[in-house]
Amino acid sequence: MLLGVLKSVENELRKREMLTCGPQAVPPLWFLAETERNIYLWRNGKSIDDQQDFSFWVDISALICKRREQLKRAHVLNPFTNPLWGVSQFDDKMADQERDYLDSFEDLIQSVLKHAEALSVASETIRSDLARGVEPRLPIVLPSRPEAGSRSS
Repeated sequence: MLLGVLKSVENELRKREMLTCGPQAVPPLWFLAETERNIYLWRNGKSIDDQQDFSFWVDISALICKRREQLKRAHVLNPFTNPLWGVSQFDDKMADQERDYLDSFEDLIQSVLKHAEALSVASETIRSDLARGVEPRLPIVLPSRPEAGSRSS
């Protein structure tokens, strides 16, 4: 699904208190996807302003899997694995809360995934119809895989 659709869906689920967040702030999945987008842009010598040249799609399962792997090796001083970097210590309890959140999201998203994907496709179709004569956006699936020989995050 498109990154923007993910953000809208997740924000609505959180607003309706349908996701298990726990007492601590759990980073939303859309925020992790935006971080992946920013890393992709940086690795390709682009700025945030260049995001309009791309169509960012999110592989929800891959993003959740990547986050679970990051949580297995979370480090206090790493802002990519510690959602409270610079504010508070990250501990196993917080990692468990985030894992619960990911489980909850994964369960709920199945009921809306087909609709969100259809909305994403329709959105891109309308955008390309309205932007005739403009260079099409390059579709990028997040989390992106680093090319062979480059560093991984």
